[in-house]
Amino acid sequence: MTPEEAVDAMAERLTAIDYQRHGHRSWSKAALIREYFRRAARWADASACDTKSPFFDIAACVDPAVRADQAVVDRVVKAIPRRTPNAMTRLAPFILHWVALRETPGVQLRADLEDPFFPLIVAFERDGGFHIEKGEINVEYLTLFMRNWRDRADDPPMESLTPEALDEIDRAGSMSQFGYVMGPDGEPLS
Repeated sequence: MTPEEAVDAMAERLTAIDYQRHGHRSWSKAALIREYFRRAARWADASACDTKSPFFDIAACVDPAVRADQAVVDRVVKAIPRRTPNAMTRLAPFILHWVALRETPGVQLRADLEDPFFPLIVAFERDGGFHIEKGEINVEYLTLFMRNWRDRADDPPMESLTPEALDEIDRAGSMSQFGYVMGPDGEPLS
């Protein structure tokens, strides 16, 4: 696959996401965001990237010469609904630039580092987005703090990102917080 084809495929994937948030998958989204923090911290350390925000252009830190087509980036950002605050308008360009870098012939990415953006894409595909405000990430029923995100570089990786494992995280989180398993409408599942 060429870099252009890969970027177009990711653009389609990002624009196909239903960004409406429901909350019943808040716990798995939080786990996926923490996994992103771990991966991003490892990439930041490996590329000596000086960034305070966990959401940054990792591709530019690795090789600033490789960029996704700006017209594709603009099209994706424009296609993201503005009905609720959503971090994807900020993250989509970084994801698309990463895909361009990953697929560019001759670019050697470190084999010991995982795709940093995969957990975020899964989080968005599972249940819409999240928003960032004043150093906090809101995922409906949970809040994650962005401070000290780089300290997660040495955290153990998530054991599994399979739908079944993520569903179990949501079931356990919902039971712990509310005493029942929440459905997409916020009501208990029967």
